[in-house]
Amino acid sequence: MLPGRKLTVETALRILRLRWWLLACPLFLGMMGGLLYSRSQPSLYRSDAVVQVVPQRIPDTYVQSTVTARVEDRLSALAQQVLSRTQLEAVVRQFDLYPGQRDKLPMEDVFRLMTSRIEVAPLAGSAGSRGGVDAFRVSFDYEDPQIARDVVERVAGFFIDRNAQERGSQANQTSAFLEAQLAQARSRLEAQEKKLEAFRERNSGRLPTQMQTNMQAIQNTQMALQAAVESLARDRDRKMMLERLYTEAAADPPPPVSPSPGAVGSGASMSLPVDASPRQRLDAARTLLAQLQLRLSDKHPDVVRTRRLIEDLERQVAGDETQASADAVDRPATPEELRRRERLREMRAEIESLDRQIAFKEGEERRLRDAIASYQARLEAVPGIESEWIALTRDYDTLQATYKELLAKSENSKMAASLEQRQIGEQFRILDPPRVPVKPHSPNRMRINLLGTFAGLGLGLLLIALAEFRDSTMRSEADAMGAIDLPVLVLLPFVATAEDVQRKRRLRLAVSAGVGVACLVTVTLFWYLQLWRYVV
Repeated sequence: MLPGRKLTVETALRILRLRWWLLACPLFLGMMGGLLYSRSQPSLYRSDAVVQVVPQRIPDTYVQSTVTARVEDRLSALAQQVLSRTQLEAVVRQFDLYPGQRDKLPMEDVFRLMTSRIEVAPLAGSAGSRGGVDAFRVSFDYEDPQIARDVVERVAGFFIDRNAQERGSQANQTSAFLEAQLAQARSRLEAQEKKLEAFRERNSGRLPTQMQTNMQAIQNTQMALQAAVESLARDRDRKMMLERLYTEAAADPPPPVSPSPGAVGSGASMSLPVDASPRQRLDAARTLLAQLQLRLSDKHPDVVRTRRLIEDLERQVAGDETQASADAVDRPATPEELRRRERLREMRAEIESLDRQIAFKEGEERRLRDAIASYQARLEAVPGIESEWIALTRDYDTLQATYKELLAKSENSKMAASLEQRQIGEQFRILDPPRVPVKPHSPNRMRINLLGTFAGLGLGLLLIALAEFRDSTMRSEADAMGAIDLPVLVLLPFVATAEDVQRKRRLRLAVSAGVGVACLVTVTLFWYLQLWRYVV
């Protein structure tokens, strides 16, 4: 290209007019290449089906499904299983797909070709209120529209069957796992119960949970002991009084006697009536002795004198009773004597009854005191076994809570498995069945032809630009002035010789013949290959 030459519209038009064949040939070749390429590509018909994800028919608040994975994740896993080589090879053989490719290519390449033409994708905008996919589309491209429809129907059926199998298998496996865990938890809980039972038997009554019961039992036993002691005291007082009355009634009233010297000298504590009986004086002496022993030692003269007096009175009372018995045998019983004897028998019977009651109440008192001591020992033993008890009960409560939780989950998993077996859980259903396509889906022949045309046009423009860049011919005054930067004195016109005219005539004939041959070839190709069908 000459230096200083400016590219204007007139220059560009002149270049195109001079070098039009550099643009026409690539453009023609590009158009023909696009047509031939689009014709070589087979027409693929796409058939598709819409599979709906039907939610569980029973609310989740009643039966919780054990399949918690999102539909997107499960759809990806199902697509890998359905589009596996084993499944697709069975489909290829069933519908006799790609017969030419199977003869020339290995099965791995045929498998890749088929997987590239199968598309599984969630529908845009199918995410509902649950936040998951509500439907997805399964499509397949093939040269035969009927076969494309049959393959889509088969693949969609694979998705439905595999989904039901996977959900049922997962529900059954979950139920079996929870059953095994529940059995283990039950055995551990039973072992812990046996430990707890043995501990309770070994420490019966000393458990921390029985502390309040023991304290209440101590209070009740103390109240019972107090009542028993008071009742025993009353019975003893009653017995003492009856014995005194019985002794007084059994002794005959002796003739009045003067008090013995010992009695007179016994002090103010022995002041008794003059006509007191020996039995009365004996009781008074005993009472005095008890009072003296509280204040004096056993060797004190008053204590010694009182003991001698008691011995004398006892001998006197014994002699009086013997004499009275002899007199009673000798004399006949009078009515008063009979009444006296009856009264004595009643008093003796009551005294004996009081003896039995006192003996029973004394035993009851001892029993109550032993019970209080036992309860006290239980309370004292509680801190020593409390730590072991807390550890056992804590483990038992933990195992029991775990067992209850596993039991609830196991029952829920059984219901979920029954839900899947009855096919009322979440499942896939064909919402829009596949149809036989009437128009090819690919290739896009219009785009291929346009790409070929633009490629030829670009190549032609590139050739023109390259030819112009390499051309250094000066064809005008402006070219000369721009190239040599000198004034032009004169312009000589081009004088064509006969040889030049002949050469130009032969070039025109060659170009015309070439254009004619190209048109003939183009018409022949259009007619023979029916390229007009592949224009759009």
